[in-house]
Amino acid sequence: MGTWGAKLYQDDVAQDVRDQFKDLLRRGKTAEEITNNLVSEYAHSINDQDDGPVFWFALADTQWELGRLLPEVKKQAVAWLDKGGDLAKWQVENPKLAVVREKALDELRRKLNTPQPPEKKISQYRLYKCEWKIGDVFAYPLESNYAKEKYLFGRYVLFHKIRETSSWPGHIIPIVRVKITKDEKLPSCVTQFDKLEYIQTALTRFEDRFLPIDGRRPNEDIAEKSKKKYEVDEFGFLPQYKLKLLNTSKKSIPNNIFYVSNYLNVEPPTKEFTPHDEQYIYGCSWNIFDKMIIDAYCGYNLRQAKIYQTT
Repeated sequence: MGTWGAKLYQDDVAQDVRDQFKDLLRRGKTAEEITNNLVSEYAHSINDQDDGPVFWFALADTQWELGRLLPEVKKQAVAWLDKGGDLAKWQVENPKLAVVREKALDELRRKLNTPQPPEKKISQYRLYKCEWKIGDVFAYPLESNYAKEKYLFGRYVLFHKIRETSSWPGHIIPIVRVKITKDEKLPSCVTQFDKLEYIQTALTRFEDRFLPIDGRRPNEDIAEKSKKKYEVDEFGFLPQYKLKLLNTSKKSIPNNIFYVSNYLNVEPPTKEFTPHDEQYIYGCSWNIFDKMIIDAYCGYNLRQAKIYQTT
């Protein structure tokens, strides 16, 4: 964990404890439940001579500010304050900042020894779960001025939901592949759907295929022949076709999207790379979707992106 200053929250542990406490309150947990969870999760930090006081100071301060200071948390924080907290470390490592730390701890002691404010009302997250079923196909008409400019006006973008995932703070959103019609005609069966072109949504350089998992490539996979395993395109890139639609509410979905059909047995793209960590599948919000998907089609499918011109 990192520390970049002597104030109470200029420390990763302190910030994480504060943010997690507030986050879990918004998820409907009680102060007691959250405290028990944090004590368990940060057991290693609590037992550390440097991080232990930081944990209790941040938790006590956060609870006091929200009107939820628990007696045991106050007891632990005051006990560390009575021991001098982590001030001795600062006096050795950075005497100038030790003065700042001492002031921060004095302010915390004064705060904890005054009555806490009334319990503050915390609004709960309003989490959304997309109602689309696996296999559902929805159509989005390309009818913007940008679509006209790119000679795509009147065609349809088709979303095919293949699975779902979670998005902070807990929304359930669809993962889709996207196709585009050749004209204004929609497919009437899975055979017609299969004949339509997939829109490539991103690409990965071959040498970055394991990033950001550990930043390294296994020795046995460095050889050029391993490109066959990953199905690179003619430029040596790994094409991606999956897309996360960042739906945060039903109202966020454009009104002009409509249901087409449900196709379960669909032919996937012949070459497709999926990031090794699902969170790195490209995600797109609706307010930029129209331009993003048009740029993706023109850039990747039509090979208009600069990356192809300089390869």
